[in-house]
Amino acid sequence: MIRLELKNGLFVFALIFIVILSASCSKAVKPSEDIVRIKAILNAVTKLQDKYKGKDFGDFMAIVSPKYNASFKNAVEKSMTEFDEIDLAIYVDRIDMDKDSTRVNLHWEGTWKKMGKPINNNGNSVFTFSNEAEPKLTGIAGSNPFELYSISNIPASDKP
Repeated sequence: MIRLELKNGLFVFALIFIVILSASCSKAVKPSEDIVRIKAILNAVTKLQDKYKGKDFGDFMAIVSPKYNASFKNAVEKSMTEFDEIDLAIYVDRIDMDKDSTRVNLHWEGTWKKMGKPINNNGNSVFTFSNEAEPKLTGIAGSNPFELYSISNIPASDKP
C-alpha cells in the first residue's frame, strides 16, 4: 500500500514537472536587437539581388541610400537597360556590425546576356549598410556586382 501511494506521488510529481517544463518552453523568445539587425541586413541583400536580376530600377534604388553617388546609379540603370537578361547570385560570408553601420563581406557570381551572348563575372565585395530599421546600402568596396562595365575584362570597344 505504501508503494502504491509512492508511485502515485511520483507520477503526479512527474506530470507536474512535464507540464511546467512544456509551459516554459512554449513561450516565444524575443529575438535580440542584433538578430533583428542581421535579419534586416540579409533581407536587404536579398532584395538588392532580386531587384537587380528583375531589372526593377525603382525598387532597387529604394534600398540604396540617396547619398550614394550618381555614377553608381547610372551604371546600375545602364546594366538594367542594356542587357536582356541578368543572373546574379550573392553569397554572404560574414557580417560585421558596429554602432553606426554594418559591413557585409560577400562573394558573387553573375551572368549578363545581350542578344544571347553571355558575360560571366564574379568577385568579392564589402557592402556597407546604414543602421536603420530598413537598412540602406551606403557603399561597396571591392568588385561591384552592379557596375558590370567597371569590372568587366572585356575591352571597351567590345562591350555590348
